[in-house]
Amino acid sequence: MKNLLNKIFSWRRLPDELSYEDARAVLEKHSRAAKRELASRTDAPREVLYYLSEDEMLDVRVAVAANPSTPIQASEILVDDPEELVRVELARRISRLVPGADENMQGDLLERVIALVEKLAADKLPRVRAIVAEEIKATNNVPPRIVKKLANDVEISVAAPVLEYSPLLSDADLMELIAGSAVDGAAEAIARRENMGDEIVEKVAQSLDIPAVTALLANPNVQIREDTLDLLITTAIDVEALHEPLVMRPNLSIRAIKRIASFVARSLLEDLLAREGLDEETQKELRDRVMERVEDEDGTEKLDATLASVRKAYEAGKLDNALVTTLADTGQKECVSMALSLLIGVPVKKITEIMDAKSPEAITSVCWKAELSMRTALAVQKALSIKHTDLLLPKNGFEYPLEDKKMNLQLAFFEIEPKGEAG
Repeated sequence: MKNLLNKIFSWRRLPDELSYEDARAVLEKHSRAAKRELASRTDAPREVLYYLSEDEMLDVRVAVAANPSTPIQASEILVDDPEELVRVELARRISRLVPGADENMQGDLLERVIALVEKLAADKLPRVRAIVAEEIKATNNVPPRIVKKLANDVEISVAAPVLEYSPLLSDADLMELIAGSAVDGAAEAIARRENMGDEIVEKVAQSLDIPAVTALLANPNVQIREDTLDLLITTAIDVEALHEPLVMRPNLSIRAIKRIASFVARSLLEDLLAREGLDEETQKELRDRVMERVEDEDGTEKLDATLASVRKAYEAGKLDNALVTTLADTGQKECVSMALSLLIGVPVKKITEIMDAKSPEAITSVCWKAELSMRTALAVQKALSIKHTDLLLPKNGFEYPLEDKKMNLQLAFFEIEPKGEAG
């Protein structure tokens, strides 16, 4: 498109001062290059531009569509042009007339321009509709029906400009769009508006649309009530994408800062700590939180490394009694869960459920299915802090004290496939 227009506008065969006779001569000679230049000339006679609006050459019609001197009659022809490039240029030029139309146009002409804008706003090509939306997004001198149609467009590139900027959308319109828009991103665009009433802010917050809530938190022009902010903070506990926008939200209360500090990462805690206006008590609490996160992160790194080593041992065929016993004796319950999960082929969550139940019979049965020794099963029981008097002890020093049938019943209770009975 750019190359096409460059060709159109760079041709300079016609004289600097164009006469009617010059223009007529171009039409009579049917010179393609000359017609392209003539179509782009702002001093071309209006009737000539009208004539060229139906020219067979696409580049000529594109130039006429883009020409600010093109008469309304020609534009009314071009609006139905089958070529999208023509309608794109027409949409850009006509829509730019709208913001100052009240001052620069008289009755009939203004009505015809608005009619063209409305038709272009319903064009089958999203690019055309998006151009119209972008050009009229902040104006208040178009019929509200045009803006509402654009706001309900199925393409967010079309809807977003008016959703974010148009003064012609009422709070009721915006509430309806947040609740029922079929296009992803509508609530997010609304959340970026410079002015929003409390009801709109609350509606965005309640939508649980993460991009929209993120945009709302990042919008410095919007006041968020304390109860609405409380809702967002509660939502953010399990939604990491909201952590940074919350931390960066200006004018947070001390109460809000403390709540946010209870779940965000260390780097964000440091951002909170850097905020101005914090009292000494809050600063101390945040510093303590930072230190807790440092310790937690160190512990997590060590745990991840150990879990990885357990999996590696399993893959190498070395996940045996000695390793599981060591993990149990050192209190590494997460790693014991991982080991048993791998050995019997069930999710870690299932093993964790059994371990949380603290049933000596159940955990012993799992170790039995995992082909571990009863002594290992005893170590695992002890790792779970089962009362000494409740521990299942090895029979004859090393044998399982329960019958196979009973251990299979324990496994079945937790929906684990039974182990084949020894025969």
